[in-house]
Amino acid sequence: MTAALPAEAPLFPLVVARLLPDRTGRAPGGVWVQGVSVGEVEVALTLAEGLSRERPALPVLLTSTTPAGVGLLSRRLAPAARPWRPFPLDLPFAVRRLFDAESPRLLVLVETELWPALLREARRRGVPVLLANARLSARSAARYRRASSFFAGPLSALTRVLARTSSDAERFAAIGVPPARVTVSGDLKFDRPAPAPPPFAATARALAAGRRVLVAGSVAAGEIPLALDVTRRLAGPEPLFLVLAPRRPDDFDAAVRLAREAGLRVVRRSALDAGAPAEPAASADALVLDTVGELAATYGLADAALLGGTFVPKGGHNVLEPLRAGAPVVVGPSVENIRETIDAARGAVFRASDAASAAAALAPLLAPGAAREGAVAAAAALFSSGAGAAARAVRAALDLLDGGAAA
Repeated sequence: MTAALPAEAPLFPLVVARLLPDRTGRAPGGVWVQGVSVGEVEVALTLAEGLSRERPALPVLLTSTTPAGVGLLSRRLAPAARPWRPFPLDLPFAVRRLFDAESPRLLVLVETELWPALLREARRRGVPVLLANARLSARSAARYRRASSFFAGPLSALTRVLARTSSDAERFAAIGVPPARVTVSGDLKFDRPAPAPPPFAATARALAAGRRVLVAGSVAAGEIPLALDVTRRLAGPEPLFLVLAPRRPDDFDAAVRLAREAGLRVVRRSALDAGAPAEPAASADALVLDTVGELAATYGLADAALLGGTFVPKGGHNVLEPLRAGAPVVVGPSVENIRETIDAARGAVFRASDAASAAAALAPLLAPGAAREGAVAAAAALFSSGAGAAARAVRAALDLLDGGAAA
């Protein structure tokens, strides 16, 4: 069985690599694509794959900022397959070192990557900048407006902004990006293919032993007790198997401890690679996903999903991953970051305010019947209607690359 994925790149070497980027070019003279962490790296990979299909000889460099994002790049990309490296700290000398090493002809930033030193250096060198899959919350837009004098110069470096939605486009225009440079292009996450089953899928199904599977994904520390309460409320004549996926690696151990304190018999995902879990399959009630980068594939095991970052004031995490896997989703009240996607996914995503209402919403979605069938069909319709953003982003990148600074 495949070895368990490490949660993150080591922190100290990563800080050094970001402070003093290696002067050796990995993909000089090509396209530099930056995604801050795991979700943005997935989008960056989609874009890089599209660019390589269109122009196989075009050098494409991928970078990421966080330990989790860099760790995902290191696992996903073999050294000879596509170059990657850590994103430099947003300090002028660090940014200049990477620009000197790579001499990119185009810089592509994913989602909300408004780094002042980076953008100033791109403008100074005449390198066009594409902001792809661009999103901007109302709260972030207000912060940028308050600091408009500081960000006016960096924002002028944005050559083109491909906004996910019309609301995102309006917010970018409101913070000072010329409206002529902003286009509504859709969400590249619609174009990510459904991932292959995780390497532990067969073991997980054996652990579930025919029980309904609830995946509580990207849960914050404050949401772990709620996910366990929901599981308790759903226990009944039809037993339930929980897959608990904390958002932060720092919460993995706490998730195991709290699940055991709640009376659940727990298996850790990282233990599965050592062979069979210590507990026999029939005695396990929950699997804690204590790895990074496997959640999207794990949703394929779910009958339904409980989305983290929505029952604490985080604004919501990636709701498209469970929907792509065909899992109906229940979310909490904090959905600022994903509100428009939820509205578009009406019939596949359901609102709740607390553990009791979440359990009530999940009950019909976990069972076979019309409610579940309708939700799965609504999720499929969402993806068929939202496809095409990746092709538009690739075309925009190639147009800028061909036009150079004049674009």
